[in-house]
Amino acid sequence: LAFTRSAFVAKKANHAQPNWLGVGLAFGTSAALWAFLIKEHGEDVMEYERRKQARGHHKCTECS
Repeated sequence: LAFTRSAFVAKKANHAQPNWLGVGLAFGTSAALWAFLIKEHGEDVMEYERRKQARGHHKCTECS
């Protein structure tokens, strides 16, 4: 007999009843991260275009 219990219990996966909460959290998190990255990329491109346009109208000859 063992006097301690393991914190990890090995049990057979039940493929007939998937963990839908876990599946939803995984896909939801992935979708949220992709949406965030796409939004950030759009903002970065807009900032790049703004700076590129501002650089074209710059009068200083030392800053080229």
